[in-house]
Amino acid sequence: MPTTNLDETARQILAAASRRFLHYGYKKTTMSEIADDCNMSSGNLYRYFPSKLDIAEMFVRVLRGEQVANLRTVLDAPGRTPAQKVRDFFLLKFKLAYERFHDNAKAFELSSALILERPKVALEWENAEGRVLGEILAEGNADGSFAIDDVPAITKILQNAAYRFTSPAVFHETDEEVLAAELNGVIDLVLDGFAWRSAHRDHGKAAAAGSRS
Repeated sequence: MPTTNLDETARQILAAASRRFLHYGYKKTTMSEIADDCNMSSGNLYRYFPSKLDIAEMFVRVLRGEQVANLRTVLDAPGRTPAQKVRDFFLLKFKLAYERFHDNAKAFELSSALILERPKVALEWENAEGRVLGEILAEGNADGSFAIDDVPAITKILQNAAYRFTSPAVFHETDEEVLAAELNGVIDLVLDGFAWRSAHRDHGKAAAAGSRS
């Protein structure tokens, strides 16, 4: 069931299930409890979602759509350089992840269960965010501020480098300000590397032009 085709009943089910998942925990929630919360029979609930795991997957897919829309505001922000957008992208991802998972055992439990049982959902989430980041990197290539030969590969590397700060792993982490400072340090290293590559590319072009004259 695509997230864009959810009818009112399906949305009601997702709302009821998410309240239980995040209050009582994914493991302790039963399909019959979700059905009771929606004032429907279990049989009717199963017509919409074959299992509790299917409900959890759809809940996460809806969240993914909302998160990617948030990240696209970074891409579309006027007056920001590609380097600034790279920083904004990861700081926003960190903020959203920290708010969702830090010290929130029930949210962490739900994400862990889904990653274990439906790993493709996590991969699709990562790929959807990666497309936004890739567009930012391509923008930097276009205006000359970056010199990235393989945008998809660098996108993946950057996502891996920031994983500690931008994933459910922040459940285990420390103070938000400390983490934000560490993430900014990682971003500084990345952007310094991008600037170095761009400068050396330009230097190489200038040297080549001089040798031909």
